[in-house]
Amino acid sequence: MENKTSQGKILDLGCGKQKLAGAIGIDRNPDTDADILHDLTQFPYPFADDAFDEVYCDSILEHLEPFFEVMEEIHRITVNGGIVRVKVPYYTSFDAFTDPTHTHFFTSRSFDYFREEYRYHYYTTARFAIMDMHVTFLKLKQLGGLSPHKLLGVEWFANHALKFYEAFLAYIFPAHILSVTLKVIK
Repeated sequence: MENKTSQGKILDLGCGKQKLAGAIGIDRNPDTDADILHDLTQFPYPFADDAFDEVYCDSILEHLEPFFEVMEEIHRITVNGGIVRVKVPYYTSFDAFTDPTHTHFFTSRSFDYFREEYRYHYYTTARFAIMDMHVTFLKLKQLGGLSPHKLLGVEWFANHALKFYEAFLAYIFPAHILSVTLKVIK
């Protein structure tokens, strides 16, 4: 995940060994690039309210329980209007089910629960606006890192008709990654 901001305090949640440049990294594993060691399933996180302008969650949310509490904690430590960038395995990706530590599987509707207007918003008090959402497909080394789905226009179609794609085509042309940009609402 690249750093798309030029200013502000940034947290890389579950940074692993590839911490985002310029970010504060937090991870439970001491064999990572983390600045702070903390089990992300233990609350509260060791940060003050409104401590960050951006939070990056690259391949971490699928590992964390309980999901709503994790998102509430991200909401707490991010300023109003702050940005949360998420990358998770898409539910049709073979990677979603390969790792036995994955506890969650994501679709385009998984983050609706954090929108006030969603009928099931009562599961959590954390509110986010969905600013951007798209899927990407597996890239093949044999094609120089290109995605055949992208070359054939499947990726473009899926991202322009995501609900249709999920209902009728997701298992025929399985996407690999779901990327979501959320805006914190307080």
